[in-house]
Amino acid sequence: MKFQSTILILAILSLAILSCAPEEENEADTRKLVNQPIDPSSQPNELNKELIIYGDLVPGNMPSASNPDQIKITVSISSALITNDNFLFLPFAFDSNDQLKGIYIEVEGAQEHWDAPVELVDPSDNSFAVAIGIPNFIQKGDFVVSYSIYDQNNNISEKKSINVSIVDSENRCGSGQSFPRVTGEDGITVKTYDMGDYPGTVNISYYMYNQKDRMDIRYGGEWVASTSPVLLQDGQAPPFKTCNEASPNDGFVSYGGSFSIPYNPQISRQISIYVSGCLEGGTVWYFEVNCPTGNNPNPPGAMVCDNGQIQDSFDPGSENYHIYPKEGEELNTIICDPSVDPNCSVNEVFDTMLKQSNFISPTADTSPVEDCKLTWVEILTPFNPVISKINYFENSVTNYTLANQKDKFGIERSHLLHPGKVTRTVELIDGKVVVSTQGEGTGWAASINTFFSKTVWTNVDKDLQEYWNQ
Repeated sequence: MKFQSTILILAILSLAILSCAPEEENEADTRKLVNQPIDPSSQPNELNKELIIYGDLVPGNMPSASNPDQIKITVSISSALITNDNFLFLPFAFDSNDQLKGIYIEVEGAQEHWDAPVELVDPSDNSFAVAIGIPNFIQKGDFVVSYSIYDQNNNISEKKSINVSIVDSENRCGSGQSFPRVTGEDGITVKTYDMGDYPGTVNISYYMYNQKDRMDIRYGGEWVASTSPVLLQDGQAPPFKTCNEASPNDGFVSYGGSFSIPYNPQISRQISIYVSGCLEGGTVWYFEVNCPTGNNPNPPGAMVCDNGQIQDSFDPGSENYHIYPKEGEELNTIICDPSVDPNCSVNEVFDTMLKQSNFISPTADTSPVEDCKLTWVEILTPFNPVISKINYFENSVTNYTLANQKDKFGIERSHLLHPGKVTRTVELIDGKVVVSTQGEGTGWAASINTFFSKTVWTNVDKDLQEYWNQ
């Protein structure tokens, strides 16, 4: 199915016009100077009135379906998560025997509905997206939006509904906290972040699983980054695709990556991230946001993977402190040569390394690497727990040792070399794509760990090499 996106973008400019008529003496001024907060969960009428929709607000509920076999909504989304002071994009695909004319929209529980015209750029289009403005005085909460479409002969489709959650914008920069990971599925997610008082670079990493999803980033009133090869223009909305037809050319991808956004609070303090999950495919994705450089996105005391047991730094003065490889030495393995293999690149090798856990650690586990995943590795015994943290900016994965973790038999186990960490990085060295390994820790077996490190990690690299060369 061709699923092109056409967008009804609202540009509403309000101009206060003062009346020239003389006021009656002592007449009270009843004008509201400030919009009152609206709870979307308990004030459907008030919410419905304040939505920014290009159309007419009509008394009563939206009309019932009429000849729905003549006009149908064939693809829709069931949920959306958004911060206020943003646009909720409501996309759908349709099948109609006549020209699409308009759309009815209402908040469930309201006593009025919106009647908005639809003007297709191309009459052959079979999809549309309505932009619904969410004012900044709409509070955190949940509500349901129902809608149906009608054609020029007043045939009306069956209604569809979308569950909308308004969430708070995130504001943690400068407070010693990190932003939590955001995960989602199909539909629309819009998250807004207040990046604090200091300029710098905002790093945003993402991972889309097997099904393809799209990310667009808006800052300073402009689209500034995207998984699409072409940025959206003013007045454009992110397109929506079914999972079967989504492609990288449309910005829908199934791998991990990152963006670095120059940030200046004098331009704007807020960055908004739009994720469009592909439709009808059971997609899953996540992204993470760091505060601008200078705000210390990983301050002392910040937990890795929300696990207070993980140790990320070690005291070089400890009698058991060790690090490998030693200064002047290298511990890396060539995976491929871009001059010989046209598919060889740092990104491709890194994506391949994430396909199986045995490519990042000495383990029999061949399931995909996931951020903050618990894996049991083999160090004398197969019962050594680690947590893996993915860093898409550096194309690396760090394995952190754990203690007192219960295995599949319910027995509590600790990593033999705890506390410690090992970082596996894919990088370009002397024109070759290699995997480099660095270990550090204060576990009791420092000399043994250092001595056997080359043998252990070279064997892990061979598994990745063999897989790549298949």
